[in-house]
Amino acid sequence: MLLSGCAKLPPNSGSSTALSGKRLQVTLRFENPVNPNFHYFFLINYFTNQGTTLGVGDQNAPGPVPVLAPANSNQGYGNGFATGSGGSAFGFTDFVRFEGNAYRLFHVVGDPTASVFQDEGQPVAFTLPNSNQPTTLQFTIDLAQLVVQPNGAALPSATEAVTIAKNIQWLQMNVVATDVVPVHQTAIVTKQVDSLGDNRTPSGASSFLILNMSQLQTYTNLSFTGQAVFEPGDNDVFGAANPDPALNLLDYSISVVQVQQ
Repeated sequence: MLLSGCAKLPPNSGSSTALSGKRLQVTLRFENPVNPNFHYFFLINYFTNQGTTLGVGDQNAPGPVPVLAPANSNQGYGNGFATGSGGSAFGFTDFVRFEGNAYRLFHVVGDPTASVFQDEGQPVAFTLPNSNQPTTLQFTIDLAQLVVQPNGAALPSATEAVTIAKNIQWLQMNVVATDVVPVHQTAIVTKQVDSLGDNRTPSGASSFLILNMSQLQTYTNLSFTGQAVFEPGDNDVFGAANPDPALNLLDYSISVVQVQQ
């Protein structure tokens, strides 16, 4: 489905790394054409409640939520785009970022609010917005791209990484689209944000999706009508009187698939 780009191995992962074939296929559709000058994030949490990884995940772990305003006078906006739900420091471990007409996958090194990320290269497949689908972001990540050491380096054993990836059961995820990323800035800035759910409500702005990776299935926006992660049909972008429709997420589809390696 995603033919515009592909990779045999996760870049920067070393020659011992292999792909598991267990994948997330992601499609995000916005109201207006995607703006390459804006910042679009697909955030994943593989931390447990204890802040550890390399297990099956944790259904009850915190998840990624957007940064809407400064947390306090010292921390400010933190990394400028996302944090952990409920004030947790373990809200997300990895993210795909689209900006400047390119996708990159990053691993969080240390506390997510410290803005220290390891570039893990591109998703295994992706489609850039084009004249036929200007409002759409599409990409695929292999779960083995998430199974790395805390510093982002590959595990010594490719076999171990593949085994762990295939046995991941729970992940938390969110989508954040924003026009500005005010890293560690303490002064209030004009910042527009959209994420899963209605960002005009506290429950929507603090919601995230829990993925059961043990089941091959597709999560769509219509599956969650009436729930906190449901994305409304009108413009629910937070932070401006006239919100930019290029940030307004209208629909999403996230498929858990297993492909032959």
